[in-house]
Amino acid sequence: MMAATRMKILVLHAWLKGNLGDVLQLSVLLSALRQLEPRVFDLAGYPPTPPPETAEVLNLADRYLPDPFPWYWHMAPSLAGRLVFEPWWRKQREQLFSGYDAIVCAPGPYLADYDLRSTSALSDIAIASALGLPVVLASHSIGPLQAAGLATVASAKVRVAREHTTHRYLSERGVTSVGSADLAFLYPYAAEPAAGSGPPYRLAFLRSNNLKADALRLVDGALFEGNRLIAGAAPERLTLATSDYRRDERFLAKAARRLEVPWVACRTVPELVRLVAGSVSVVSDRYHPAICAVCLGKPARVIPNSEPHKMEGLTDLLTDNTADELRELARAGLRTVRNALQPPV
Repeated sequence: MMAATRMKILVLHAWLKGNLGDVLQLSVLLSALRQLEPRVFDLAGYPPTPPPETAEVLNLADRYLPDPFPWYWHMAPSLAGRLVFEPWWRKQREQLFSGYDAIVCAPGPYLADYDLRSTSALSDIAIASALGLPVVLASHSIGPLQAAGLATVASAKVRVAREHTTHRYLSERGVTSVGSADLAFLYPYAAEPAAGSGPPYRLAFLRSNNLKADALRLVDGALFEGNRLIAGAAPERLTLATSDYRRDERFLAKAARRLEVPWVACRTVPELVRLVAGSVSVVSDRYHPAICAVCLGKPARVIPNSEPHKMEGLTDLLTDNTADELRELARAGLRTVRNALQPPV
């Protein structure tokens, strides 16, 4: 019988540009897979040189392999891409994948037509499946996808849906999945006491591609975008924040000036945890700050954005489940991933 310690595992599609949500969920996944004691345990992702705040993820893998996501999605759709680039790319990926016993797709929402990364990710799933390798979709928001994309997703050995919306979407289209919750619910949150004390504050995590800074306004303590209510009135001072400072920093600075409120760009997971732990409540159109808030016992409300499976699903999870139930859902998904990677007898 092959020992569990002999597995060679490649985790693909890690997105490590500094979004702390990716660090939270990927850290949980890699820690769990590391416990299987694989003989080879590599991580492939973008960018070629991840920023320092992703170190805890990188340290869990044997090697980090840069993956050229932007090159792929710009080349593949063109005629030249289909005739020249695709065959060359397939050969490169076949050579890479043949060195492993299993392929795990890193958690995230990128298996959707609106996400440019889906072109590369679906191609990889198809190539690995054609080689006979088990492909595990570890914890995903999936859809909407065209029929060909759904067929590719169906070819994976395991599909873990991180919200009920994803699970229902796949089921309605004849694709089975395991209902779960985001792996970040299992992150070992530990908040250090903040230095000193200040007035109570509430947090609004706002992403730059969802709201318009020029349309934000505060009226008697309530935050609006135009006439749309974002956060209700409360006595605590409002503080704007982000868990992806490279994308949101300029937007938040502009919005904070307009609203005359403070803002914080969390650059590391400990900074995010301390900020949320010191708050009274959280509203967020970023996925993982809301999860962090729930895990730290803070009231959290999700602001909708353009990714309905992801954000509507998170709203349902937070509404219908306690923190303990959410952790158990996440554990069930993680157990499914680990079981799928047990080597054959």
